[in-house]
Amino acid sequence: MSQISKLISTVSRLSPLRIRVFYTCRLRYRYQYLNRIPARLRPQDTVGSLLHRVLCDFFSKVPVEERDGQRLIRMFEDGWEALSPRYRRMRGVDKLREKSIDQLRMLAKQHDLSARPLLVEPYFQVEVEPGVTLFGRVDRIDERVDGSLHLIDYKTGSHPDEVDAKQLRLYAIMAEKSLGKPVATTSFWRLDDGDNWTKDFGDAQRRLSHSELLEAVNQMQSISEFPPNVGQHCGHCPYLYACSEREEIKRRRLAEDW
Repeated sequence: MSQISKLISTVSRLSPLRIRVFYTCRLRYRYQYLNRIPARLRPQDTVGSLLHRVLCDFFSKVPVEERDGQRLIRMFEDGWEALSPRYRRMRGVDKLREKSIDQLRMLAKQHDLSARPLLVEPYFQVEVEPGVTLFGRVDRIDERVDGSLHLIDYKTGSHPDEVDAKQLRLYAIMAEKSLGKPVATTSFWRLDDGDNWTKDFGDAQRRLSHSELLEAVNQMQSISEFPPNVGQHCGHCPYLYACSEREEIKRRRLAEDW
């Protein structure tokens, strides 16, 4: 039995998102995965989901000869009109619509719309170690000329100060085990400002990913306290409405202008 499987009792099926939440804020982790408090999504979460769906349909269903920036934006507009009238009447959503269209224009300008991804939004569920299953959905996987893979994650939200690639590395592990092909590169494509991030994925990254997974499982198994981590991420937390730190978050947001 491997070292990691000995640590497993209740934490045996994990997603990269669960691990990211665990490291971002232990209090949110408790709310989301232990207390199972219902999430309260923001208007921008709905728009982000629409953007991802449009990009999925564009690259998987639209013939290459019919792809251009106008078609991409028209698909978004059609999706927007399909949203509930109540949602479209909410305060501030018109600005979200305009921002989303700008993001699609940025993507059309920066990237090849005639690309033929190998997979868009594939769902993976793999046993990465005895007793440890990872699951999740990847935005897009391209296949390079040499047969290796390029894993792409679209980001529609605000730009963080630092790149956290743990989630991408875990997706790469899942893709390799599921598809039997090596991942050569991983990328974040940030649609808000076009500031894209790409990293080679090699043996060192694979080892790092496995050690990060081991450490996450170890800590999840032994955790007994769930302290809050107040910061800018609190502003878009779907559990803010129930958070015990709401007043402190409000104070920090006003003091630090975020």
